[in-house]
Amino acid sequence: MNMTTMAPIGRKHPKMWQWYHIELNDVILFQEWKVQDSGTMIWSCFVVGFAGILLEFLKYSGWAVSEKILPAEKRTKYGGILVPSDSRFWTNHIIQSFYHFWQTLLAFLLMNIYMTFNIYICLSVCLGLAIGHFFFGSRVH
Repeated sequence: MNMTTMAPIGRKHPKMWQWYHIELNDVILFQEWKVQDSGTMIWSCFVVGFAGILLEFLKYSGWAVSEKILPAEKRTKYGGILVPSDSRFWTNHIIQSFYHFWQTLLAFLLMNIYMTFNIYICLSVCLGLAIGHFFFGSRVH
């Protein structure tokens, strides 16, 4: 077994890096998303950064919808939510579950993208999340 890439010798598999690297011949998330030149790397970095911004936007929009649907007078002294028995609770719950699904899916996709251990891609993930937090995260608190 080739210990540098963890792929058996003689088989054509993409490299599975166990450390940070700056190699261009890499696969990002799907077999079809191959980075083979610097142009593809730049495009991939922008896509991954945008996905990070999108994740923070989803977090913010889920919070904003929750604030709009459930007014402040329905909250307890410590910020908890009183459970109403009407259909507004179920509407809010379904909407929040929808947002939670997409947030979790995108977060796991970004985690798997980060685990390519390509320095440029990793920095793009972090930068996208930071930019998204700058624009959207500060409005939640």
